[in-house]
Amino acid sequence: MQLRKIGQKIRDIRRLNQILKILTKHGFGFAIQQLHLSEHVIGRGIIKTRVLRRFTEPQESRSVRLRKVLEELGPTFIKLGQILSVRPDLIPLDLCYELSKLQDRVPPFDYEDVRKQIKESLGSYPDELFSTFDPVPFAAASLGQAHRAQLKTGENVVVKVQRPDIRKTIETDIDILYSLSYLANRYMQDVKIFDPISIVDEFSKVITKEIDFTYEAHNIDKFRKNFKDSTTVHIPKVFWDYTKSKVITTEEIIGIRLNDYLSQPHSDEEKKAVAANGANAILQQIFVDGFFHADPHPGNIFIMPNNAAAFVDFGIVGRLDEDTRDAVVSLLIAVSMKNTNGILKALEMLGVTFDESSVRDFKRSISDFVERFYDIPLKQVEISAILPQVVELMSRHKLKIPPQFHIMIKTIATIDGVARQLDPEFNTIAHTRPFVERLVRERHDPKRIFKDIALYSSELLDILKIIPKDAYEIVKKIKLGNLKIEFEHQGLSKLITEMDKSSNRLSFSLVISALIIGSSLIIMANKGPLIHGFPVLGILGFIFAGLLGLGLAIGILRSGRL
Repeated sequence: MQLRKIGQKIRDIRRLNQILKILTKHGFGFAIQQLHLSEHVIGRGIIKTRVLRRFTEPQESRSVRLRKVLEELGPTFIKLGQILSVRPDLIPLDLCYELSKLQDRVPPFDYEDVRKQIKESLGSYPDELFSTFDPVPFAAASLGQAHRAQLKTGENVVVKVQRPDIRKTIETDIDILYSLSYLANRYMQDVKIFDPISIVDEFSKVITKEIDFTYEAHNIDKFRKNFKDSTTVHIPKVFWDYTKSKVITTEEIIGIRLNDYLSQPHSDEEKKAVAANGANAILQQIFVDGFFHADPHPGNIFIMPNNAAAFVDFGIVGRLDEDTRDAVVSLLIAVSMKNTNGILKALEMLGVTFDESSVRDFKRSISDFVERFYDIPLKQVEISAILPQVVELMSRHKLKIPPQFHIMIKTIATIDGVARQLDPEFNTIAHTRPFVERLVRERHDPKRIFKDIALYSSELLDILKIIPKDAYEIVKKIKLGNLKIEFEHQGLSKLITEMDKSSNRLSFSLVISALIIGSSLIIMANKGPLIHGFPVLGILGFIFAGLLGLGLAIGILRSGRL
């Protein structure tokens, strides 16, 4: 166990030096200094402290350079950037936009490693499991790479294999991220307000799920179940006999990747059908299923021969429960009616927290925003342009917004932008209306009302059962004189510590004063053993008082408070 920990520490040190080198390369030497990391640099030629001191920032913006840093640092940091790209409550909007460009295309790894990984996961080598297996991957990313294959039963499949040792790399990076977050929390006040330790905690949970391919496989199964009767949306099948945590095998999609489809000649009718099918699929996932593909960019969508949209890569998904979907509907209705109070109420239902001092300014900003778009025809309203403005408005007023709401906004904006590339007249709002109307009908459906009444009645009955018993217990304790009230103070520990320090210094000062007065009286009395005509006890008292006074003065000066 000790050897394993030592090995992990050695990997951490090597990786930390690599991170510091890349940060300095892209002009973030100032961050290394602020984090007090320059003394942790190991090895000649990696990073020189004098380079950090003479550092000048390159011409590119910090957002662009940070994106390049994350891309160069590899899978862990790329995934971190992708997660932060949908969190404008944590980072500036321009950085969100830049991080959304993150690409994790990397060189493929050797086929021999693929064979070993499949053998370790599935119990046999590829040539034993499949009738054919292409040793050359057709796609490679930071977590794994994909190979075409054919099962012995005849189905064409895609086998995604995890990169060897990727888990160790991610564990090492997360260790370092925790260390950096603690340092940022300690030394960088402007970063501390974002609670970097909590960000790393959340990221650690997300990436731990993503490197387990069975998590993605279960997501695919759920999407496939939701669209089992659809003729316009296709979700690939998972072959569970050939799927484990490091290997996932799915049906091969026969179609054109949307990236390529956009550059090919197709009729306007076909493009409009593709835009409608893809957008309606995402809107159904959000407003009906409450479980949606959170990264529907053109690289993750295939167009099949019947203009159906086929989705791939289900590692990042969003979830909206029934209450959240109701809140979104209330928000859309309030916006359409220019009801500012209704907008505020809907945002509160979504979990947005308001600072009382800024509510009035926010209401005024919301009214101005709604007025600006009120008279514009629907076909001229671009969701992909409006939604970022909404997020910017909320961020400007420092509103705490739930992450899933951000992910939903980004997903709708993404699919709106993709659909408009296919059909310039495409209107996401018009396509959203039927789903919203359906949710409104469901909200007023007698079955839903009776279900809510039954739920709330049950909760109310539980409360009515508990209150009399608790009230009786309180009255009983009061009669017996056993009632105790406990309270927990918050923020007073520092005050108590400072009061202790002050009282100690005051006591110390009184002792010093007493020594000085007592020594003076002894010298004036001229009693006891004498040295050069002065009493020894008086001299010792002055010396002792001087030393104590000097110590007290040093302590006060070190604290920075005179």
